[in-house]
Amino acid sequence: MPLDIDGGGQLEPIIELLGEAGALLLERLAQPRSIEKKGFRDLVTDADYCSEKLILSRIQQLHPDDAILSEEAGGALPRTGRCWIVDPLDGTTNYSHRHPLFSVSAALVDDLGPCAAVTHAPVLGTTWYALRDGGAWSIDPGGKIERLTLGSGTDLGECLLATGFSYQRKELDHGALEVFENLLREAREIRRGGSACLDLAFTAAGIFQGFWEFHLAPHDVAAGALLVREAGGIVTDAEGRQDWLHGGSIVAASAQLHPRLLEVVTPAMPPRDDSDD
Repeated sequence: MPLDIDGGGQLEPIIELLGEAGALLLERLAQPRSIEKKGFRDLVTDADYCSEKLILSRIQQLHPDDAILSEEAGGALPRTGRCWIVDPLDGTTNYSHRHPLFSVSAALVDDLGPCAAVTHAPVLGTTWYALRDGGAWSIDPGGKIERLTLGSGTDLGECLLATGFSYQRKELDHGALEVFENLLREAREIRRGGSACLDLAFTAAGIFQGFWEFHLAPHDVAAGALLVREAGGIVTDAEGRQDWLHGGSIVAASAQLHPRLLEVVTPAMPPRDDSDD
């Protein structure tokens, strides 16, 4: 169970911190809440802000020299140096409807890319974490720790895949529905859970054999992508490049399945539009 961040202390305090944030979200789940609209479907709740306040204040205490980029508070990735990328509540629409699939995540990025990641699912009581070159791991509600390893299957007919659609739905005009339809005809089944952070964690854990989505922001993918990579998977953008953190699209799967997904996903790559992030 490696916990040393390269040149940056221990990951265990971040694992504990996201557990605290998850407990806060659970405590507020059944309470009346304020819901704001950032867009027609893009919601933010008071719980998002409370979770974010807790996480950011603690990271600033633990790592005062690191930059922070968070979904609601904003920020920017520095050209050089370390930055924590935080999603205080991924799956806000699920959360606002009391759907159990939501999560909280944090990833540390340096000049070489993501080097540490934690994703926590409060209702499931499960945490996933990864360290660059240190593997990916899960911690179940009872505290049992297991290393994550992706399977190597290539037959789509035996695969459970996952995807999502952006709030503005612009990609539906550029082939996203065709990708969904084509893969639905070939795969065993496709799920749309509503939390990219969880979808990537489930992919790293081998629950899903592949995940793709368009119009994503760094906080949606930073933690989950490292989980998949350290579990032995391949992560690229929808064009097969390494611009998945900034490029707005992602395809994550085992090394054997990834090329097959790209064959279907790449032709539908929509025009980039930062307003969807």
